[in-house]
Amino acid sequence: MKETNARASLAERIASANAARERAACSVPDRELLEAQRRAPFEVCDLYRVHAEELLQITGPIFDALPSRAAYLARTDPQAAACPENQSVKAHAEVENPACVFVWEVRHNQDGALATSPDSEYSVALDATDQLKDLWENKPALNELQLAKALITQIVLFDDDLRDEVFRRADVLARECAAAVAPYLRPQS
Repeated sequence: MKETNARASLAERIASANAARERAACSVPDRELLEAQRRAPFEVCDLYRVHAEELLQITGPIFDALPSRAAYLARTDPQAAACPENQSVKAHAEVENPACVFVWEVRHNQDGALATSPDSEYSVALDATDQLKDLWENKPALNELQLAKALITQIVLFDDDLRDEVFRRADVLARECAAAVAPYLRPQS
C-alpha cells in the first residue's frame, strides 16, 4: 500500500477534528463531579453551606429545565463549545439564560417544540421565559447560588410586607457594620 493511500485526506482530518470537538463539548462530566460543582458556590460561607440543600431543591427544577452553558454552546456554537473553559465541569454546572435559549430555539429549530406548539402553549412558555430571564440580569449563565439569590430577591421585592421588613433589617445591619468599620477604613487626616 502506498503511503499516500494510508494517510487521511485533509477533509477527513477536518471532519475527524470537528467530530472530536463535538464529542468533547457534548460529553457530560461524571455525575458526582457535576453535583460537587453545583454545591461548590455554596461553600463561600456557613450560611449558604447550611442551606445549600434547600436552595438546590428550589433551583433544581430550573436547572433541569434549561440547558447548561456547555450544552447550549455545543448546540449553538460548536467552535466556542470546543474551548476548554466551555467544556469544564463548571460550564456544565451553570444554567444558560432562558431568553437566549428561547430566541435561539425560535430562530434555528424549525422542528422544535416551540415552533410546533399551539399558540396558547407558546404564550405560556414565552411568559415563563420572560419571568425567568429577569433573574439572569443580562448574564449568559448562572450557577445555582446566583440563581437562588436572584429568585429570593425577586420574591422579597414583590411582597410588600416582606420587603419592608427585609429593608428595615438590612438598613440596621448596614448602619451597624458601617459604624464599626468606618474608623479603621477612613483615611487619616
